[in-house]
Amino acid sequence: MAAMAVLGVIFLINTGFKYLDYRDFKSYSWATVRGNIVNITDLTAKNGREYQRVSLKNDDGMTLGMTHMSKEKLAKNMRAGFRVKTDEVGFLSFFTKRFYATSVLVWANEAKDTSVKSNLQNFISSQHENNLTKELYSTLFLATPISKALRDQVQRWGITHIIAISGFHLSIMFAFLYFVMKPIYGFFQNRYFPYRNARWDISLVIFAFLGYYLWLIDMTPSFLRSFAMGVFGFLFLWRGIHVFSFEMLFFTSAFLAALFPELIFNIGFILSVFGVFFIFVFVKHFGQTLKVWQSAILINFWLFLAMNPIVYYWFGVINWQQWVSIPLSMLFVVFYPLTTLLHLIGQGGVFDNLMLQFLSYESKSAMFNTPVWLLVLYILFAALSVYRAIFMIFVALIGFSYFFFLLS
Repeated sequence: MAAMAVLGVIFLINTGFKYLDYRDFKSYSWATVRGNIVNITDLTAKNGREYQRVSLKNDDGMTLGMTHMSKEKLAKNMRAGFRVKTDEVGFLSFFTKRFYATSVLVWANEAKDTSVKSNLQNFISSQHENNLTKELYSTLFLATPISKALRDQVQRWGITHIIAISGFHLSIMFAFLYFVMKPIYGFFQNRYFPYRNARWDISLVIFAFLGYYLWLIDMTPSFLRSFAMGVFGFLFLWRGIHVFSFEMLFFTSAFLAALFPELIFNIGFILSVFGVFFIFVFVKHFGQTLKVWQSAILINFWLFLAMNPIVYYWFGVINWQQWVSIPLSMLFVVFYPLTTLLHLIGQGGVFDNLMLQFLSYESKSAMFNTPVWLLVLYILFAALSVYRAIFMIFVALIGFSYFFFLLS
């Protein structure tokens, strides 16, 4: 309780600092913001006039949405400065670092971005000819924003959790790096330092690499949560503390929310926490009774159904092809490290034609967003499933019920 009280105080202090920044921002009728254009969509108004919807990430990590109406065309990765009308920005929008307001372009240039992330993005993009696959692999490896076209296709297949870098990716990266480093470390350990603990040393090196990767992808919330849990889990494990626990998930989430209060409104962070929660529920009730291969299959079915209600609260596209995400999640364990190696040797475009055919397929879809009353019922059953496995059935039934909309 004392630790949670301390985290609560830290949360309030950081929220207070956010409010002071907001007051400073609102002290001007028009505020100047500068940053990189991270996403852009060409649109046409009803009167036939062409315009662009621009997402600008400023130097403080805030994402601003704006409409650009002038004849000067903007492009992704350009540096730009805008004058933003501050009276259209509320504290909640400012707090979450994501808002839309009337703005006027002041300047834009093609200044070359020489950062490590930009160079890696260019290296990845150079191996693909189609813009869609360039976007796909860029966001898969570097968590870069994607266009509406790719976002719609990803949502139709229900593979947002595969594209968005999260704990799923961290687990694969950790396992792959450990597999590669273990024999190399063992060679030197046997000759020079047999007294060292290989697991400890290798894990430290991997977490250092993952920490740098987290910084490289701009502290992506879902990966931030998984990295923090990984570090805490690693430290707890060496102290003999039970790692796979709901208390650890709650503490890690509270710790991150205290340091970064805006995370409590971040969809990626919320979905990431729910995903881990349902993994823990499955492990608690079936982890000791099922074989590994049985768990690998059933947990993917369980996560698919259990996550549907919370996913459809924000993303309401429902179709039968989303069931394919279950085997795709299992295949991704091989696909992810394989495509990583292919990109490292300059052959990242090997699967491009297959990927384009896959993404272009579209089946009958329905639109439905989870109503609040159903979401509350779902959360209640989810909480009770911690104590009784029977409630997992109710959660799964709610998740399955959405597909009846496709039969009407």
